[in-house]
Amino acid sequence: MNSDSNPTLPLAFDLAWTAAIVVWLLLVGVAWVSILRTSHRRRGAAFWWCLLVLLMPITGALIWFLARPKAAVPDQRTSS
Repeated sequence: MNSDSNPTLPLAFDLAWTAAIVVWLLLVGVAWVSILRTSHRRRGAAFWWCLLVLLMPITGALIWFLARPKAAVPDQRTSS
């Protein structure tokens, strides 16, 4: 074994990969919850969005967050 090798390097890699996987799972989970809570105009749209996020986890979730339907803003005018 090399005397000047860093014994904590494998631990750092493990922690980095664990953090990346946790972030990935959170992103996909939040995207799925958002997809399923959004009302879709066409039948099956939620299925296709969930499938896209499943097949392309990072890219699909980012596409969803950029292209999702915007919530309708209620009219704030008063009739007085």
